[in-house]
Parts: sequence; C-alpha cells; structure tokens
Amino acid sequence: MRELVAIGQPESLTLEYKESFAAKIPDSVAAMANSYGGLILVGVTERNLDDRITGVPESTIVQIVSACHQKLEPPWEPEIIPVPLPDSGGLMVLVVRVDPAQAPRPLLIQGAAPIRLHGRNAVASLPRLIQLITEAPPKLRTIGLRLPPAELPRDTNGQNTADFLVRTGMFVPVDASATWRPLSENAVEAFANAMNSSPLHQALFRWCASLGDGGMNPFHRSGFNRARTVRLLWQGGPNGAEPFPLEAIAKLDLPSSYGAPVSHLQVSLEVVVRIGYALKLPGSPPLAVGALRDLVDSLVTTLVGDPVITALAALAGVDPLVVPQPLGLDFISGPDVPDLLAGNGLTPIPDAGTSHGANLLADPGVDQRDPGERRTLVDNWLQQISLDAGLRGMEQALVRVHAAKDSNA
Repeated sequence: MRELVAIGQPESLTLEYKESFAAKIPDSVAAMANSYGGLILVGVTERNLDDRITGVPESTIVQIVSACHQKLEPPWEPEIIPVPLPDSGGLMVLVVRVDPAQAPRPLLIQGAAPIRLHGRNAVASLPRLIQLITEAPPKLRTIGLRLPPAELPRDTNGQNTADFLVRTGMFVPVDASATWRPLSENAVEAFANAMNSSPLHQALFRWCASLGDGGMNPFHRSGFNRARTVRLLWQGGPNGAEPFPLEAIAKLDLPSSYGAPVSHLQVSLEVVVRIGYALKLPGSPPLAVGALRDLVDSLVTTLVGDPVITALAALAGVDPLVVPQPLGLDFISGPDVPDLLAGNGLTPIPDAGTSHGANLLADPGVDQRDPGERRTLVDNWLQQISLDAGLRGMEQALVRVHAAKDSNA
C-alpha cells in the first residue's frame, strides 16, 4: 500500500483516494462495480504532500458499511481491508476493494447506474445500462475462461518434434470502446518492443548463445495475423539448425461471436524447445532444473512487468491496474518427464507411473510482481511437475539451484 502511494499513482479508472470518510464513497463503489472494479484508499490524501498517508480511525469502517447499505440499490458492501499505521494512535488506512465479480450488477444510486471514467464517476448511458442489466452474472461469465489446449508441434507422421513447451497467459478485460475495433498497429508495435526488451527475450538469448555460434530473430509478426488476432514469433539457435531449436510465440486474440462484443483480450506466451530434433540428436537432451526454472520465471516476470502491462492495457483500452496476473502454467514434455529431467538428482517413486506434463494454476493470493512470492510460486510449480511425474527430490534440487545462483550474485 505504501509503495502504491509513494509512486504517486494518480486517480484512474481503478484507483481513488479519500483523505477521510466521504458521503460519495458509495458512489465510487457503485461506479467501480459497474465498470472494472478497483481500489479506494481511505486515509490517503490526493494532495501533493511529502507524506500523503493521513490515516482514519477504525470507526470509519462502520461509516462506509452503513453508507453503502443505505445508498446502494440493492444494498451491498465491498471488501474492506484495514492496514494499521504504526505509531499513529490507532489510525489506519482502509483499502476498499471493489470486485465486479462479487457485486450484484448493476448497482444503482437513486435509480441511476454510476460508471467509472478516468479519475471520476459518471452515469451510465441507456445502452450501457441495458448491457449491465442483461449480462450474465460476472462469476458465470468468467467461468470457462481458459486458454486453448497447448500442443507440441508434430511432423507429417504425427510424431512430436519438440523436447517440451511451457505456456502461460491471461485474459485482460476490454473497454467498451475497444470491443468493436481492430487491434491498433501502433499498440501492437509497442507490445512487440516491450517483448523484445523483456526478461523472456534475455533468457532465450542467453540460452541461444549457449548452443553455439548462431543468431536469433526477435519478436515480430509471423503466421496467422488478422485485424483482431496477433501472432508474434521469436526464433533462435546455432547456424544450420533446422528448425530453430528455440521458439517463442506471443498471441493476442479478441475472440468474438457474430453480433456480440468481446469482453476480454486473450493473451498467451509460449516457448517451444526442440534442441534434440533441430540438432539431429538421437533424443531430447536432459533438461537442467535451473534452466527450466529460469525459463518459467522469465515467462511470468515478462507478463507482470510494467512495459508489457502498459502495452496490453493500451490494446484493451483499460487502465494498467486492471491487467490481471497470469492464470497458471502449461508444461508439456515430448519424452517422459523423468527422462527429460534425468541428471538432476531426482529419484523415481516405485510404481508411481510417469507423465508428459502438467497444467498448473497460480495462487490468486500471490503477487507475482514480488520477487519473493514469485520465487515460491515457480518453485511450487516445478515441485508439482516433478511429483506428478513420480519423482521426488525437486525441493532439494531447487535449494541447490538457488544456492548456486545466490553465490554467483
């Protein structure tokens, strides 16, 4: 909370400051609930001061709850998270979190439906009000928002041609103004530029250099691209390798049905590794746990980084604060996972069977932008991949990986 205040983030579609309790707080709650959700920080002034955190007494919680029940139609209260301020005599900042998936939309005030514009509230137009009334409940609309199944590339005989792939992604809510228009070429170029300076680009470049003399093609449009579909391709490997041993694909899609606007921009980021096939090796070379961990971490770090988030927000026509974190991770292996991870000190569990990958979810309570929390998330994913393949010892292998990395820092 202090970091958010310290960077001076101005009020926006999803953020508002209140120095103390105000009778208009329910209006902002309704407006955010009828739009993209957001945060109201009560006890933080909007004025440009050295210390903008003023704090409010605990009784302010009761005032907010009572005002919401009295003014909102139907009565509803958002989540209120108190953040105590040390050495303040009991003062706190109240983080009012408005989740549109939890609110009974539309929320009305005196028969009108407030909506959120940039840094202020307004009243919904008749078409927008009709949309709010006729839409499916938010929880139901978000059920089933899953990326299409990930698949390893195959040759003409149907045989896998890759050692493994990893993929992550998310669904970014789309502003009403962006639901009908094509994806902006300038915004797509900004997204490509962000990808070409991302942690993923750097990780792939290092891996590419470790394979021998060669080169790489940075993220660029390639393959199926349309007005509302973007495919960016990254390729790299040693000279003479065919196909490229390392390939990354970033996809943006505004899926729509005839006559109906879209609600989300589908974003996916996938890396395909086919060193064995491209270099004509007898099989897939063993994959070091450290290399897999660095790759997965770079995927997540890229999608939660400010440059990529800003570019995605521009494409969707929303505030960057609305852009969600990656949903999870897909990992698919060509050979059995125990064969792919051989040489890492992992021990097969007798009669446990094997696997060719895993579909892993991200803990929604984890802040993936925080290096410590992201480290735990990625480690947990790798441990699950190992255990689901009937292998134990991944936890100890990761301890060794982190120790080696820390000693070289």
